[in-house]
Order: sequence, then structure tokens, then C-alpha cells
Amino acid sequence: MKLFDSHCHLTDPPLAQDLDGVLQRAANSGVKNFIVPGYDLFSSRSACRLASANSSIFAAIGLHPAWLTPTSDFSPEPFRQLARLRAPVAIGEIGLDYALKEYSAAKQAEVLRVQLELSTILSLPVIIHCRRAFEPLYLVLREFSEVVGVLHAYGGGPQLAEKFLSLGYYIGFGGGLTRPQAHKVKKTALMVPAERILLETDAPYIGSHTVAKGDSEPRDVLAVAHSLTDLRGWDIAETAALTTANTLRLFNLKERM
Repeated sequence: MKLFDSHCHLTDPPLAQDLDGVLQRAANSGVKNFIVPGYDLFSSRSACRLASANSSIFAAIGLHPAWLTPTSDFSPEPFRQLARLRAPVAIGEIGLDYALKEYSAAKQAEVLRVQLELSTILSLPVIIHCRRAFEPLYLVLREFSEVVGVLHAYGGGPQLAEKFLSLGYYIGFGGGLTRPQAHKVKKTALMVPAERILLETDAPYIGSHTVAKGDSEPRDVLAVAHSLTDLRGWDIAETAALTTANTLRLFNLKERM
């Protein structure tokens, strides 16, 4: 069995302080590969360095809305140069977050559009973060019909998911799927086509039914996989094979594995 954590922050504490242990515990749970997204230029560079040193890890680069600088314009040029040097597999994580009151919706959308344009230039998929902004996000993504990607740690419900699926996007499920009361997430996981589902942890930032926020590791993808297996009536080997194949396809990784 081979699982893929499509979104984890191995460059951040506490995971970075025990990386060998984290990777070994993941391997013991069948989690063999990882995508590490950046959220600003520094973390993007760190993710690329980590990916260069470990063939099981792949990097994504981008500016998360929480790391916007209110007083200066965003330039994609440093990210463009990094991509040419380090061959990341995606632009991300990027997106909209209306829970962040210090950054205007207009500013967030402007920076998102610039990064979607960069993904077009570089022919890379995107990793999308969204909180309380699904309708505005849909309208922006609809402008870039040639871009595909994943809505990571999705929590918007089945009806909104239909909109993003219609654009060709994949849906990422993490620890939230393991919670018994997560009815909206479970309904979404039931309706998303099997070929559009990715698994993730967002470790260490999102917990699960049994693991506290801040303590999660990539090994916890196994619990997410079991929850999906129970929902869909699959077996765990089928879940692992499907979701790993989806990750390889979206991020064009078949020739890099």
C-alpha cells in the first residue's frame, strides 16, 4: 500500500525538528510521498531545498493570503526565478481567506490573479487555500480556464464542490473527514468523483478526530484514508491506489517517481 500526503508543511516546526522520525513514522503507515507547499518566498525556498535533498518530497511555491504585505505590491518575479531553478510541482498555496480582516478582498484577489497567471506561464497546477470565500474564489478561478489544481482541506459543502469540479479542480480531504460530526465534509467526500480526490494532512496545522491541532503528522493520512474507505465502501488498498494515482496525475509526477 502506498499513500501520498498531498499537503504537509515539513519545513515547519515541530516536523522540521524531527524530519527523519516524521518520515519514518509516515513510511510505517504506508505514506511514502509528500508535497510541501510554501506560503511565502522564504518557506517556498525551504520547500524546494527539502525536495532537492529527498526524492520522496516535492515542493510547491506561492504566497498565501495570510502573508500578504499590506503596504507593498506583490511581484511574481522571485517565484518565477525560483521555479526555473528548482522545478516545483505546483504554485501554492495560494487563494482567498476572508477570515483575514487586515487584507482587503480586492488585494487578495489581485495577488491570486497574478499567481494564477504565473501558473499559466509555467504550466503548473495550483494548490488553493480558501476560507469563507468560496463564491468569490469560484469567480476568479473561472477566469483562468486553462489552470487546474486542488482545493486543499476543502470545507465548502457538496453544492459548492460541484462548481469547482466543473472547472476541472480536484478536492483535497484531510483530518476533518475523520470527525464523526463533520457531516458536510462527509457528504462532499461521497459525491466527489473517485478520480478527483486527494488525501492530505496539512500537518502540523490541522488535527483529526484523535490527533490535536499542532500534533498531526503525515502518517495521519492513513486515518483519513480509512475514513474515506468507510464512506465510499472501498477497501484500503483501493483508496490508496486511487488517491495516489490522482496525485501523480494532477501534479504530473509519473515520470518523476
